[in-house]
Amino acid sequence: GGIILARMKMGFDQVATSIEKLEEEALTPQQLQSLAEYLPTVDEANALKQYAATNGKDRIADMCECEKFMIAMLNVRQAKNKIRCLLFKQQFPACFEQLEKDASTVENACDELFNSVRLRKLLGIVLNIGNKLNTAGSGQRKANAFTLESLLKLNQAKAFDKK
Repeated sequence: GGIILARMKMGFDQVATSIEKLEEEALTPQQLQSLAEYLPTVDEANALKQYAATNGKDRIADMCECEKFMIAMLNVRQAKNKIRCLLFKQQFPACFEQLEKDASTVENACDELFNSVRLRKLLGIVLNIGNKLNTAGSGQRKANAFTLESLLKLNQAKAFDKK
């Protein structure tokens, strides 16, 4: 943890202020994800508050990077939620762009299926075969359509010799 925190180009107090003020330009998504992992738990926060109160701020300088970061984050209200919010704000444009591309792909696929002459002919053949099988070639009433569910059952059809 100390390695990631040591690579920060700003002090932990500045990091805490940026998160408190929801300054999305101050930290990258990777930094925010890393920082979220090192937020103090309730027990750690209580222990750090007690330590700082009894030993004074001069002893904080002797602490490791993770503990210094945790102490700086003690003053940030709902730090985890604010980090998640900042991450969402930074990642939303890319996610939205990908969703637009995916929706466009699905829409194009639907248009291709709807306008496909070959698919229409194939489904017509399936309907005719189904009508022949169901009416045994007699002149009984024929179906005008079939459901997708019945189409999915075609692979379960067996010949007279059960193959």
